[in-house]
Amino acid sequence: MITSFLKGVMIGFPCVFMLGPALFAILQTSMDKGFYSGMQMAFGIALSDILIMVLCFMGANAFAQNITFQIAIGIGGSLFMVFYGLYLFFKKVHPKPRHKDRHLELKVNINWAGVFSEMGKGFFLNVMNPFLWLWWFAVISAGAGGGSLAQGIAFIVGIEVVILSFDLLKAYFANKVTHILTDSTIHKINKIAGVLLLGCAIVLLVRTLLVYHIISCPFVM
Repeated sequence: MITSFLKGVMIGFPCVFMLGPALFAILQTSMDKGFYSGMQMAFGIALSDILIMVLCFMGANAFAQNITFQIAIGIGGSLFMVFYGLYLFFKKVHPKPRHKDRHLELKVNINWAGVFSEMGKGFFLNVMNPFLWLWWFAVISAGAGGGSLAQGIAFIVGIEVVILSFDLLKAYFANKVTHILTDSTIHKINKIAGVLLLGCAIVLLVRTLLVYHIISCPFVM
């Protein structure tokens, strides 16, 4: 089990440098709403990663590789990113108090509806990406395929410990940057994040349509 865990840790390090909508969402959420909101989104993303990896390991990959299923979540994921990207782009930034008691107040008064909202956003941004399913299926097959359940769990835990740790660090440092930014700058960052998510949505949609031959590319013979 220790060997499988360490193998998962080694696989997890390259994954933290992968760019995608989840990364942009963590950074934007942490800068706009604070570290705790960014942390909640990171946990939502981690839960979706674990779910996908467990399903792949347990043999549910046969369902995940169903073409109809992949097309559905590819288009559905694109639409979700479009709506979330438009929300960020047009969202207004309201001036926030910047006194010391603000952080204490955020720690004491927990908005559980907000907690599940941010976790839900992170979860669905991640899980509704068919190419992520294929990525984790390849990783799990290569790293834990043929192993015992305990070895598979240790491998998955090793990967997620690294990814979640770095996601939390990204959220923490992104939030620290906000203390030297004006509300106008944060508003511009929200617009940039919205555009990036819209770009990711377009790429995901086009890839889905091309990979599953729903449309043909005139530049490909």
